[in-house]
Amino acid sequence: MCGDTGHCSACPDNQYCLAGELRQAQAQPSETKRPSEQARSGVPPKDAWTCPTTHPIKGNFTTYSGERCIYHVPGGQFYGKTKPERCYATEAEARQDGCRRSKR
Repeated sequence: MCGDTGHCSACPDNQYCLAGELRQAQAQPSETKRPSEQARSGVPPKDAWTCPTTHPIKGNFTTYSGERCIYHVPGGQFYGKTKPERCYATEAEARQDGCRRSKR
């Protein structure tokens, strides 16, 4: 059963649970992940605004253009205004994860 008040990974539909309302998790057939999904490049951010010094490139998956991901390099116009969702050591690593470079 799940009683999480936030995003719930234990619920079969992986949706938000209602506060204080338990739901019975149902068994789901296990899915085989593709190799590209198993070994995802990059690392999580250090905090809301900062990437680790070893992975300074900020990847942002919340794009208004409808693209999968845009990455920002240090010194870029929007680097300081970007909250990273994934951090990368190299531009090649960011591209491997489906991101394109910011145009500014």
